[in-house]
Amino acid sequence: MIKYCLERWYKNKDKLEEHLKNDINLNSCDYLYLVKLVTKYILEDDWDSDNITVIDDGGYQGSLLFVIHYNHFTPGPGDYLMTYVDYGSCSYCDTLMGIQNFGEEVTDEQVKDFMILCKDLVTNMVSPFNKYSDEFNEIEAKF
Repeated sequence: MIKYCLERWYKNKDKLEEHLKNDINLNSCDYLYLVKLVTKYILEDDWDSDNITVIDDGGYQGSLLFVIHYNHFTPGPGDYLMTYVDYGSCSYCDTLMGIQNFGEEVTDEQVKDFMILCKDLVTNMVSPFNKYSDEFNEIEAKF
């Protein structure tokens, strides 16, 4: 986990939770939608929440990699964050599908589960090419 991301999580998690409580798209969203919300509400305007690259080389199951870049004109190698999520093909083996209740309003229990999933997206973040700042050093954290 990156210290910078952990600090942003604690600073902004209430904003994300408030959004999730009122988001009518949660029961039909995909993982990219959640990564965009995490980028927008947790990482804030410093990071581009509209242009996230997704790498998916799986099939019915696998891992999704998300590449997020710093929000300026020409990001360099140190201006990227990556996170991932493992996915499956059914509600028993896929976390997001297990949380969603298609066609109904989002419950308080679901909001808690979405927050856990979003926290996992944050704690999985790495800065693969950042050698410029101690702020992006990885740390071990316990919740």
